[in-house]
Amino acid sequence: MTVKNEYWNFLRSSILNSYSQIFFSKKKGFAILVLLATFLNPELGLWGFLGVVFTNILAHGLGFNKHTIKEGLYGLNSLLVILGLSVFFKVNITFIFVFLTINIFTLILSVGLSNLMAKNGLPFLAFPFVIGIWITFYVMNSYTNLEVDEGSVYFLNDIFKFGGLTLIEIYETYDNFPIPDIVKGYFKSLSAIIFQFNWIAGLLISIGLLIASRISFTLSIIGYLTGYLYYVVVGENVQNLQYGYIGFNFILFAIAVGAFYFISKRKVHLAVIVLTPVLGLLITGLSGFLSIFGLPVFALPFMIMTTLIIYVMNFTNKKDLFPEAIYQTYSPEKNLYNYYNYFERFGSNKYLMKIGLPFFGRWKVWQGPNGKHTHKGEWKNAWDFVIEDKDQNSYKNDGVFLEDYYCYGTPVVAPADGTVVNIIDGVEDNDPGDVNIAQNWGNTIVIQHAEYLYSQISHLKEDSFKVKIGDFLTKGDQIAKLGNSGRSPQPHLHFQIQSTPYVGSKTLEYPLSYYINYKDTGEKFLSFKYPKEEEDISDVKINKILNKAFKLIPGMVFKVSSSNDNFKDSEWEVHTDAYNLTYISCANSDSYAYFVYDGTVLYFTTYEGNKNSLLYYFYLSSFKIFLGDYKSLDIKDTFPIHSVFNGLIKYLQDMIAPYYQFCRGDYESKLMEINKENNTFIINSSLNKKIAGKSVGKIDFKVFGDEISLNKITVNTENDSFDIQIEHITNF
Repeated sequence: MTVKNEYWNFLRSSILNSYSQIFFSKKKGFAILVLLATFLNPELGLWGFLGVVFTNILAHGLGFNKHTIKEGLYGLNSLLVILGLSVFFKVNITFIFVFLTINIFTLILSVGLSNLMAKNGLPFLAFPFVIGIWITFYVMNSYTNLEVDEGSVYFLNDIFKFGGLTLIEIYETYDNFPIPDIVKGYFKSLSAIIFQFNWIAGLLISIGLLIASRISFTLSIIGYLTGYLYYVVVGENVQNLQYGYIGFNFILFAIAVGAFYFISKRKVHLAVIVLTPVLGLLITGLSGFLSIFGLPVFALPFMIMTTLIIYVMNFTNKKDLFPEAIYQTYSPEKNLYNYYNYFERFGSNKYLMKIGLPFFGRWKVWQGPNGKHTHKGEWKNAWDFVIEDKDQNSYKNDGVFLEDYYCYGTPVVAPADGTVVNIIDGVEDNDPGDVNIAQNWGNTIVIQHAEYLYSQISHLKEDSFKVKIGDFLTKGDQIAKLGNSGRSPQPHLHFQIQSTPYVGSKTLEYPLSYYINYKDTGEKFLSFKYPKEEEDISDVKINKILNKAFKLIPGMVFKVSSSNDNFKDSEWEVHTDAYNLTYISCANSDSYAYFVYDGTVLYFTTYEGNKNSLLYYFYLSSFKIFLGDYKSLDIKDTFPIHSVFNGLIKYLQDMIAPYYQFCRGDYESKLMEINKENNTFIINSSLNKKIAGKSVGKIDFKVFGDEISLNKITVNTENDSFDIQIEHITNF
């Protein structure tokens, strides 16, 4: 793509986003409908469009943040200011002068406020618009050549100016269409956001809102109806919702808090309803106060309320009430589905550090959380491990000597990357049956893995440490040998996770990332779970062939083709973005598949782009690949709903997603064959789409590869079967 084409694409995106960002969206179709709605008053529409173009070109020319410009965040405020300027003042030389001046001022204000508020983790919303339009209102008293345009204030006069009596008759026919006043009021409140005063503009916006986001559309209705009910209860004039730029505050607040800045859960929707009367109180109070200065309230109440909610929720210890949309997709549905999918897959979004077992091989959970002996109170979330034989004995012979115990003297390893921050050494081992209460923890090491995240390993052997305080450890590094020091009647390994670096700190409830659980029915791979008392578990033994084939390194390039003529040959490349997240891109389909490779599992997190692409089928087939050397072990996972469902059924699911989810996409994979002579493997996997628990479609895959790379994926749907050939053309 040429530099010129890149610039025009950039400018087009920045213009369209300036319109859709009014409703916290980046959908192009929605932006076009909002743009068309502004042109129901052609003069307003034209000047608003020119204001957006001028601001974005100026911002780009001055070298401001290109990402923010493209997002439409600067253009949004200029659009609203110019729409307000156009609706209240006549177009003349003074108007054009003020148009240029106020655009420059709004841009400067937007850049300044965006950076100032970002330091506190707050959005700058439309504060530049409110400040800019207020200043315009003030200067009209001094700028005698800036004339008030009563024709635009009274919409019929403006219609007459462009279409005469014929256009007025057409408008009145539609305006008098028999729909309930409360519905018409909702549409007019939507139209007031862009300084229109007719329900037809609001209808266009509502259609765009429904197409862009079913959740935002639903919340816009909830916000308006709750505000309407509040006005009825307190005795306010409900007509003020449609006029005076008041009603849309309830709509924008509901969308911002209930769908955009926070995950759109039931509790969040309930909170929006509960907080709406507070917003109503703020609207009434600010309206009265600002009327002293002759200023309309505009969107100020919504912005103050939204900013306060975002700010105060930083100080709560109950983040589940208002879970923040950390990875913003500009789609409430995607934010919600990703949020629930992450919790189902990994337990919680707070378990970002993967902490494994502090040993190799198969061990028994001798005592688990809330254990039968010592794991009580603040120390309840801990484990004790021993090694047992097939007869469930932890020792051979009579167990009289320490050396009789299978785990005594075995290597103890770092459960995750980290730094050694505390060591206790020099405590002698107890004889079996004896305990050292005075030195309760015995020889101990504490490792820091992240801020406020430490692991403690106790009852180690005296003088067996291989590390010292300050050493950085990699997961699996040997740190010491197991002994029987401290309060330990027989050799066992005590392991706990805590938030402070002190020996004996209270424990954290924190899951172990990956381990194998041995049951009567066979082996089971578990991730982000809590080993229970009496369970047999082990660390994961990695298969070198699988590990090499699925180790996707940034810079790798693959040529991909298919036996299905509906797919064009394409090229995939592995990248790392600014946040150090890895993804595969397909230039032909403009698609991206984000993944995590951690040495034990390769799993995909997000897919964006064309679902009719070969990359999409790779995403489906390899959604979660276990790299362990365990043939026929079932690996199960769940897809985000939006990544596997389309059409009407997804629209219906979107409408009620915060309250109930009836769609589900189950994933399963299994290592079927591993040939260590020619270093090849075959993995079977599948996607099973379900509605209300009933299967409605299944796709089966076979993934073939060798020690160098993936080779082929076979795809079997209900209607088609085809192969995907993969050729690795780079080698790092």
